[in-house]
Amino acid sequence: MSDLPSPVYTETLKRLLLSEVICPWTAGEHWRFLEVESQRRQVENWVADLGYELALTSGGAGYHLVHRRVDEAGREDAKALFRDIMLTLREHLEVIALLMDVSNADATLAPGQSFRPNQVVAAAEENPNIREQVSKLTSSKPDRTLRQQVDSLVKALRDEGLIVPARQEGEVYLFTARLELIQDMIVFIQENEGLPLTGKPDDGQKDLL
Repeated sequence: MSDLPSPVYTETLKRLLLSEVICPWTAGEHWRFLEVESQRRQVENWVADLGYELALTSGGAGYHLVHRRVDEAGREDAKALFRDIMLTLREHLEVIALLMDVSNADATLAPGQSFRPNQVVAAAEENPNIREQVSKLTSSKPDRTLRQQVDSLVKALRDEGLIVPARQEGEVYLFTARLELIQDMIVFIQENEGLPLTGKPDDGQKDLL
């Protein structure tokens, strides 16, 4: 029985194979497991047999798997994924960055940074331009109230793994390392694949890319 893998090891592998980004905010126990070199090497050896390697996001916020070799079919799948990210998640990231800037939070989004929906509502009520941007989100419905539209945005971000509830009083969320992975993907596609981004973000929004 002593030769059986630990539950943490097994669960870490499962999360990685499900394309999760393991970080302190989404899976603290599994993050700490991977921070131990001997245990991280054990995981690296196992996933290598499946054609993957363990990677860190650019800022070191999260672990995830990448293909060791990508054939043409794999490249096409990756391009499709990147296009989807640029057309959907990027919109959410830009709007949240703008709202956080207006509410006197850091203009640059980063894993572990807090996000309060009430601040978004307050900022949108005071600024018609922000209110209009919220109403134009793909998650918004024209007949919904501002609060309902912000709630829809929060749900979309949670479903995409970009935010998780913070363990404190009040409605507070934390950005996860998936945010950093998406930023890495967008930078990669701009530099190596030549796929254009939709729209023309201003200088403040370019920090997201």
